[in-house]
Amino acid sequence: MGAPQLRLIEAAVQCRVRRFAPAEFEGQPGLRGHGGTLDRERDAAIATLQQYQGRIHYTAFVCGIFYERFAVNGMASLGIGASTGHGYEGDFMANPRYMTSIAPVYDAAQNMSFLCLTSLYDVARFVVRSLDKTWTQEMSMCGERMTVYELLETIRACRSV
Repeated sequence: MGAPQLRLIEAAVQCRVRRFAPAEFEGQPGLRGHGGTLDRERDAAIATLQQYQGRIHYTAFVCGIFYERFAVNGMASLGIGASTGHGYEGDFMANPRYMTSIAPVYDAAQNMSFLCLTSLYDVARFVVRSLDKTWTQEMSMCGERMTVYELLETIRACRSV
C-alpha cells in the first residue's frame, strides 16, 4: 500500500493493463472515513484509479476480516500482514492465547456489532473466479457473518478444549 501501490497503478496504466485490484481486502471503501490514521494512502489509490477510469477497470474486493488473523502466531505466520501493524497473534481484536480482547461488542446505538469473516483461501478463489466477470467498483464476499460476541465465544470454546 502507500506510495509503492500508487507507482504500481501508474505503471499498470502505462502498460495498458486492463484491470487492477488495489490492496483493499477490508471493509467497504465507501463506508470508511477518509484520511484516517489507518488509511495508508488507500484513498489516494482509489482516487488515482478513478482518474484513469476510462483506461483501466478496478474493483475493491470486500471480504471483512480474515479468519487467519486469529490463527496461532497470526497472519504473520503465513508471511502476510506484518506491514499493517495487525499481522501478529493478538494484534487485532482478540488474543486467543491469552484470552484477552478489545472488541466493539456493541455499536454506538447499543446494537450488537456484526462482522464478516472470510478465509484467505476463499478470497483467492473468489478473486480468480472474478477474472472472467464484469467488475463493479466493489465486489463483496463473506464466509460467515456473526456478532463480535459470537466470535469471542467461539474463540473461548476453541481455547477451552
